[in-house]
Amino acid sequence: MTDEKTPAAGTPAENAPAAGEGAPAQRRRKKWPVVVGVVAVVCVLAGAGFMVWHEQPSFCNAICHEPMDPYVEGYYSDDATLVAAAHQREDVTCLQCHVPTIGEQVTEGIAWATGDFYVPLERHDLATNEFCLVDGCHTRDEIVAATEDWGGNDFNPHAAHTTKEQECGDCHSVHRESVMSCAECHSTPLPDGWVKTLA
Repeated sequence: MTDEKTPAAGTPAENAPAAGEGAPAQRRRKKWPVVVGVVAVVCVLAGAGFMVWHEQPSFCNAICHEPMDPYVEGYYSDDATLVAAAHQREDVTCLQCHVPTIGEQVTEGIAWATGDFYVPLERHDLATNEFCLVDGCHTRDEIVAATEDWGGNDFNPHAAHTTKEQECGDCHSVHRESVMSCAECHSTPLPDGWVKTLA
């Protein structure tokens, strides 16, 4: 007599794997989307973190440490004569003024990796009238007003007869001593930390 609860030979119940035999394969198939998802999230977060770091002066200093040291130090300096330090106090980052192209970044990266650079880097100022006044943050009227009684005398270097012919960078250097161009022709007092001409 056959027990009614026992399945007959050849039925699906008989062919089913023993308990736990098929489970690992199923779990493995279910794990890979989770692993891919976690890796994707980690890559996105790392990329976002890198892009935030890339905007900071510490990136320039860490990656191209040797030639960039003086520039980053100047940016964080207490020296009131350095334009970079003045911008740092106003929370303006390096890349808000220095906007390198991908080509420039690749070229600079190769130069750093191969050691094909020199210290100090050549003087390279972005301070053109177009950059600072037209496309930038400043206006000529604001600057003239700010230096109306410059140095405690009646001389205003930004209202002088040559300012329309000169670029901002002719006097203002971002990371190095600024030059008092007026002093080349006039007996004008030099601000502390400024030079009459570049060495």
